[in-house]
Amino acid sequence: MVREYRRGWRLLVTVLLSAFVTTLVMTTASPAQAAPVRYTGGPYIAMGDSRASGAFYSLNPAYFSGCKRSTLNYPRYVAMMTLPRHFVDTSCSGAQSVHLYRQPQHTPGGTKPIQLHSVPRDAQLITVSIGGNDMQWMAVLNQCKISRPFTDRRCRHSARLENEVRTRIQRMEDRVTPALSAIRKKAPRAQIIVVGLGGFIGNNGCWPLVPLSDPDARWMRQVFNRANDALARATRKVEGTFVDANRGSAGHDACNVVNPWYESALSKKIALPYHVNQAGSLAIAMMVNNAIRR
Repeated sequence: MVREYRRGWRLLVTVLLSAFVTTLVMTTASPAQAAPVRYTGGPYIAMGDSRASGAFYSLNPAYFSGCKRSTLNYPRYVAMMTLPRHFVDTSCSGAQSVHLYRQPQHTPGGTKPIQLHSVPRDAQLITVSIGGNDMQWMAVLNQCKISRPFTDRRCRHSARLENEVRTRIQRMEDRVTPALSAIRKKAPRAQIIVVGLGGFIGNNGCWPLVPLSDPDARWMRQVFNRANDALARATRKVEGTFVDANRGSAGHDACNVVNPWYESALSKKIALPYHVNQAGSLAIAMMVNNAIRR
């Protein structure tokens, strides 16, 4: 009798302990992140730097108020394609990752609020173009530019420059990752679509439009591919979608005098050098539209 009592007591203790452990695990484990919803015309917020703002000449207040936000930048085209119930464009030329979620941005037209403040919790679509100013790719490009045709700076063979590129890309990834995480936290069900860098350099240089030797142009194009790989890694961490504009723009670089999607080094007034033009804005919008899950 005593033996059966002890067996029953041990069984009861085992059951109670199992239940306690199960409850403890359930209460301490972090809840699974909600999956992004299919797009049904909900709020669309555009965030980012000059790639998103457009930076090609436009007669509107947003262009002259410090952000160089063009009338028909790619977010505006995306809004035309998706017809959101609510659309806000917070993009601003010169923005870095920190301006998306942590610090206001100081521009020639005044201080701009943190872009994340304009993101509603029920946002369904968020596009982000960021990282170029964190990486400061122009500092790399300037070291490779040639001053006359048929010359070669041989950047592709510089171990020092290779180390610099590696450091810049890592710094960019380290800054973009927490920015995207903050966006995901603010809008847990939104589709976050990140648009990559590059596109204005093809497989050849063309002095003075893209003043690089052919081998260095191909090397610099690979630098952007590597940067985009880093952005894609950061995007995957927040269950986002990455749009690789560098690879997607193949054949439409600034050396294409018939149908370029980007301005050349000679651009002074139409758009910022090496930035998207009107055709490029529409092309990127189509890439983004095709990436939206409906």
